[in-house]
Amino acid sequence: MIATLASLQPAYLDDLRSRADKAGCVLTNLKMNQKGLEMGSLDEPTRKRALEEYKRTIDAAQRLGCRWVRPLPGAARPDMNRLAESYKELIDYAAPKGISLLIENFGWMSGDPDAIPSVIRAVGTGLAAQPDTGNWTDKARYTGLAKSFPLAVSCDFKAFAFEPDGQHPRYDLRRCFQIGWDAGFRGPWCLEHFNDRLDGLMSGFARLRDMLKAWTKELS
Repeated sequence: MIATLASLQPAYLDDLRSRADKAGCVLTNLKMNQKGLEMGSLDEPTRKRALEEYKRTIDAAQRLGCRWVRPLPGAARPDMNRLAESYKELIDYAAPKGISLLIENFGWMSGDPDAIPSVIRAVGTGLAAQPDTGNWTDKARYTGLAKSFPLAVSCDFKAFAFEPDGQHPRYDLRRCFQIGWDAGFRGPWCLEHFNDRLDGLMSGFARLRDMLKAWTKELS
C-alpha cells in the first residue's frame, strides 16, 4: 500500500527491497491508494494528473519488484469510457516493466456485484480482478465474489473481529473461500485483518492462515 511507503525515492525503495529479500519476503502488489485521483474523470487535466501520479507509482513498484499495481476506485461512479481509456494507458505503461494491473471492489464498486466484470470487459487484456472479501456491502458480497473470482489472479482475504470461539460474525469466511475455490481460484490469498492490539492482530493472521490451510487440504 502506497501509504506504508516513507518515500518513493530510489534509495529508499532499493533499501526496502533489499530488506525484504533478506527477510525472505517478496513484494508482489503495490496498492496505489492516493486519494483525490480520478482517472475516470471527464475533466482532462484531472484525468491526466491521476495518470501521471499512477505512472510515477508504477515506476516505484518496478523498483520494488512488484508484479501488480492497483489504482484506487473513487467513491462516485466514473465515466466508463474514460475509465477504460485510462486503464489501457496504464496497462501499456506498466507492461514493459513486467507489471500488470488489478481492479478491486472498493468505493463505487462495493455495492455492485457486476462492477468488476463490467470494467474488465470494457478494458480487455491486461486487467485482472483482485476481489476483497470485506469491501462488499452485505447484499452484494457473495454474488460479487462469484462474478469476480473467475477473473481473479489474487484475493484480499479480509477478516474483522473474531469471537472468542473463533467465529467471524461479520460474514461467512468459509463461504467466501468456497466461492473462490469453486471458481477455480487457488491463490494467492492475501491476508487482511483488523485488531487494536498487536498480539490480537498476529493471532488473527494465524487463525486465517490455519483456516485456509485446513480448507485447502480438505478440498484438495
